[in-house]
Amino acid sequence: MSKSDTLPGTATGFLAELQSHPVVVDLREGLFRFIALVVAAIFVYRGVHNVIVDPGRLNVLLLTISETLTFIWLLLARRPLVRDWSPFTVFIAVTAGFGSGFVSLQEGTAIIPLFIAAPLQFLALWLVIWGKMSLGRSFAILPANRGVVTGGAYQFVRHPIYAGYLAGHILFLLSSFSVYNFTVYAIITLFQIHRILREERILALTQEYRDYLGRVRYRLCPGIF
Repeated sequence: MSKSDTLPGTATGFLAELQSHPVVVDLREGLFRFIALVVAAIFVYRGVHNVIVDPGRLNVLLLTISETLTFIWLLLARRPLVRDWSPFTVFIAVTAGFGSGFVSLQEGTAIIPLFIAAPLQFLALWLVIWGKMSLGRSFAILPANRGVVTGGAYQFVRHPIYAGYLAGHILFLLSSFSVYNFTVYAIITLFQIHRILREERILALTQEYRDYLGRVRYRLCPGIF
């Protein structure tokens, strides 16, 4: 692992040397993935418990599957070429990535009926899966460069996985609304947007990604953002 593991300008001198030390890199990576595993285990337990209590809550089942896949992909991800370890970005990215653990799975108010929300949520889940299959082991929670991916779902928007998350979150919220969950998802979404912008800043250090930006204009939704 080289000093390129951090975004240029985020650390200098002794701190930069410490961050790039192989032992520190391994410990940091191991701790990060262990935390992901613990959060995933708690979330899966909560989701499965709610589905057992009420088997008809397909929205909870789909949300549980979506979030579980996030942590599985994280554990299998390859080491990055460049990663942003700045404290503020770490806080934003971790909150955005693991914030789903704060979502209440209690049944809320159905703004749209479950028989409409669940099939659409299923499609959002498949967008997430398609995006992750396209990305392979280049998936990351922290903004990082694990190699530029431009094929598959990435031919249409620059962040199809985040688009699938956003759609799934909105559909779950609409089928089981609460002010608390609205607040949690609003924070997660704002932080995800920050993470997207930081990630693009890192990837844009390569000419390949700058060329990709010229071909695929939109981040999440064609014609909007």
